[in-house]
Amino acid sequence: MLYSALRLIFRISVRLYFNKLHIKGAGNIPLKGPVFLVANHPSGFMDPIVIGTLTGRPIFFLAKGALFNGKLSRWILNVLHVIPIFRGDETPGHAKKNEEIFSLCHKHFAKGGTILAFPEGISLTERKIKKIKTGTARICLGAEAENNFMLDIKIVTIGLNFSNPHKFQSDLFVNIGEPIRVSDYYEIYKADNFKAVEELTDGIRKNIESQVVAIQDAETDKLVGNIEQIYKSQLISEVADTNNEMEKDFNTTKSISESVHYFLLKDPGRLKKLKDEIDLYLNQIERLSLNDSIIKRMGKGQSSLYLDALISSVYLFLGFPFFVFGLINNYFPFRIPFWLSGYISKRPELYGSIAISLGTLTFLLFYSLQIFLFNLWANDWFLALLYGILLPVSGQFAFYYHKRFITIRGNWKVFSLFYKKATLITSLISKREAILYELKKGKDEFIETKK
Repeated sequence: MLYSALRLIFRISVRLYFNKLHIKGAGNIPLKGPVFLVANHPSGFMDPIVIGTLTGRPIFFLAKGALFNGKLSRWILNVLHVIPIFRGDETPGHAKKNEEIFSLCHKHFAKGGTILAFPEGISLTERKIKKIKTGTARICLGAEAENNFMLDIKIVTIGLNFSNPHKFQSDLFVNIGEPIRVSDYYEIYKADNFKAVEELTDGIRKNIESQVVAIQDAETDKLVGNIEQIYKSQLISEVADTNNEMEKDFNTTKSISESVHYFLLKDPGRLKKLKDEIDLYLNQIERLSLNDSIIKRMGKGQSSLYLDALISSVYLFLGFPFFVFGLINNYFPFRIPFWLSGYISKRPELYGSIAISLGTLTFLLFYSLQIFLFNLWANDWFLALLYGILLPVSGQFAFYYHKRFITIRGNWKVFSLFYKKATLITSLISKREAILYELKKGKDEFIETKK
């Protein structure tokens, strides 16, 4: 009962936390029968929260045994369907308990249950896939072997692609792959169970890598990110397919990553030169507290910026009272989770997951108290209900109002700079155009190799 209630609450929280959330392949999660969900792990317990809201099926989660230290944590984790897995390096002396846990998983699958695990074994906010552990394959093959390979366990891989999991109103693309049937490995298992485990693990790895942007080198990842910043929107606009906007975004990033890796091998000197030009350009606009989108629009002429600034100014003037209302009513429940995240953990990959968990609690508490106090003052439940509806609406408005203010402030700064340092702005526009020219040449060459 508590699990179902929490899943509903977190489903609402996830929808509110992310600006855009798109799920591809939701139908690939079977509605019945034993299922093992496996996913990449970029954002602490944000990941199980998100995946737990994807299906109406009760999900049991495998997590490291070190989390089960205290009585309270054990009780909470048990309520949330979390099953401990013990690793020798983290919980010495407990590794033998895994035999019991594996047996528990086997029984769970025999009843047609669902289990979720993160086979990388560690959470790091990086666009890369760490080494996949063999536990998933061992559990699934072991369960099938105990039941003469008649369970028909399906492994469903999930790629979590966050634009920034620690930032409120960021984007999330959930890429769910087609199921892997464990029974397909029956003949291999019969001949050599170790080989079956290795091959199934490798199949899981390949699936997950195809569902995320996996870049194994930090420097290359930075270059891909910089190219995305300058060229991605143009590339997306050139894609003439019917895919969802976020799918196009994902596919474009994958293509950028693949082309960068291609030129790393084919012409590293040329890529290094382009990288240095991009770094110089981005460093210059950062020192001026500008961003690439503003320089891009300046390159198209100042008239559109003036018009946008005028419209935004009217919007800011007319919306100011509602912004103040939203700010006053939402500031503390919004800020408290982010303040506490830094104190609770120093690991950046946990900030977003802590914030969404605490935020769910703080908004429930604050909104309940505010509605109660408003009703005491107004003595009218209908007005209190309207006030309650306005709370989240005004909070969202206040957030976007602030973002619009930051944008218009940047626009006015460009106008000021343009009149004071017209040569500098003109040179930045020229540098951007030169970079775009080289990027387009590289794109065309890379496309030719695909033919």
